[in-house]
Amino acid sequence: MMIMDSQLAEITAQLQIPAQIQITTSYEPGKPLSVEKKGDACTITYGRRVELFRGLGLLAEHSGEENYSTTQPARFKMDGMMLDCSRNGVMKLDVVKKFIRYMATMGLDTLMLYTEDTYEIPEYPYFGYMRGRYSCEELKEMDEYAYNYGIELIPCIQTLAHLEGALRWPCFDEVKDCNNILLCGEEKTYTLIEAMIRTCRNCFRTKRIHIGMDEAHMMGLGKYLDRNGFEKREHIFCRHLDRVNAICQQYDFEPMIWSDMFFRLGFEGEYYPPVGSQIDPSVIDLVPSNVELVYWDYYHETKDVYDHYLDMHQKFHNKLIFAGGAWRWLGHGPALKKSIYQTRTALQSCLEKGVDEVFVTAWGDNGNEASFMCILPVMQQYAEFCYQGDVSDEVIAQRMLACTGESFQDMMDLDMTNWLSDKHWIGHASNPSKYLLYMDILGGLAERHTTESYPAKYAKAAQIIGDAGKRSPNFGYMYDTLAKLCRVLEIKSRVGVDAQAAYKSGDKAALKEIADETLPELLNRMIAFHESTYTQWVAECKANGYEVLDLRLGGLESRIRTSIRRINLYLDGQIDRIEELDEARLIIDCRPDDFYGDTEGYCNNFWIPAFSASIV
Repeated sequence: MMIMDSQLAEITAQLQIPAQIQITTSYEPGKPLSVEKKGDACTITYGRRVELFRGLGLLAEHSGEENYSTTQPARFKMDGMMLDCSRNGVMKLDVVKKFIRYMATMGLDTLMLYTEDTYEIPEYPYFGYMRGRYSCEELKEMDEYAYNYGIELIPCIQTLAHLEGALRWPCFDEVKDCNNILLCGEEKTYTLIEAMIRTCRNCFRTKRIHIGMDEAHMMGLGKYLDRNGFEKREHIFCRHLDRVNAICQQYDFEPMIWSDMFFRLGFEGEYYPPVGSQIDPSVIDLVPSNVELVYWDYYHETKDVYDHYLDMHQKFHNKLIFAGGAWRWLGHGPALKKSIYQTRTALQSCLEKGVDEVFVTAWGDNGNEASFMCILPVMQQYAEFCYQGDVSDEVIAQRMLACTGESFQDMMDLDMTNWLSDKHWIGHASNPSKYLLYMDILGGLAERHTTESYPAKYAKAAQIIGDAGKRSPNFGYMYDTLAKLCRVLEIKSRVGVDAQAAYKSGDKAALKEIADETLPELLNRMIAFHESTYTQWVAECKANGYEVLDLRLGGLESRIRTSIRRINLYLDGQIDRIEELDEARLIIDCRPDDFYGDTEGYCNNFWIPAFSASIV
């Protein structure tokens, strides 16, 4: 085998390409990727460095064939992904490198690390303090590593909202408007932003930067309002964007921003106005021509909707980028069927509309509970759309197995933590893996969102996911965590319902069984799940941030013990009632009783609304 450099050696070893295969590589700028194998001789021709490694992935997939030939021109100029490293889970350096190698074998060419305050700014020691922030040296090392694989590492930061991690500290009071939003018009704000961008310039070789600016709903309504009185948000926003844009140009950066604020300004706060709506030309003219717009959409499922919103975006005089979603933000379990289905529709629309830059986001809302690795099927789908178009799940599965060694179907089965009915994922998001986990035993706020079938379904899911983990060559810990979660939910999904039924019917024998047998078994399963979450966390993320999950899961264990105690106090006659079990159960989000129909569940990304009705 002819090895040209360390990256080739690393990937050929990772892919376990047979040693007898003689590989010749030919770099021809502007030419599409082609792989031709005849016997034990293989030639890979590539126009971009990342395509060389995709070629190796294709060779690995077809290494057992006597002859193989393919030519795969890239349909997208940029095809990449964004990893959320701001929701407590900051990915470890070696894991980022692992992702880069997976991306390279797939052919994905762009990586964004979403870092709100989780990167070092030397002049601001409290920026990212105790949050596992990346040092400048770490960012430079990742940038170099990605570059050697032909992958562009793009800083993805925030310069207006979503900065609650930093703005919690009193030393940032002078640049805080309200909540998580910077104070527009304040010179010290722009001193901070310049430090952000200067840090990025010092750490990244790229000329591109994502400066965020999304979801700034309360902009101008805090300290800005006190100082200046009420002012139209579009005026505040555009002046701020102009200042930040100028700083980017000063440091030789080409900025992109999330596009939602311009739509919210034009449609009374709505990012996705009704199909058929038209955006006001006056809003279009607000955007500086050099700023690229990122249309993010993780929710729609029909092509006509994507077509319409792409058409609206293309009325702007700006480069357009599309960002889809790999749904790992629902809790510990993902929604991969939903992701795959939506991606297929969205990217087809992008191809037809001439949108040639796309990436997939992997948000980690509310604590980064899900493994980063669960998104590999969606990453592979993005890669195949670029080089082959809309291919079947079977093709994606074959490619994913070759590139990562992991089973597509096994990962898709992780959806069983959330999708308890085949109908759930179409037109509806549901995450019982979150709300049933955090729901209190005695005061179960989400009990109306369960059925008698849940224990059996979770028992089956635990078996299937646990068996898949035994087959996984790399990520058994991820499967183990979710199998143990399903073991918890096998009991927890209905124990509160059963306790209330026994209490209201006066069945003290049933209550005693719950206190003496069911809840102690649940506690044991919770402790095992808790331990597995720690194993998963330290496998992928820096230590900072795990303390939040420790607090949550430890609190749940304490509540099980308290529930046992209160039931026993009632059975022993030391209290005459269990107040929580006296309360009738309502639909948790105030919908009508028949709203959910056969979808059974509801969706909330945050743990507290499911945990307690009290002020937390």
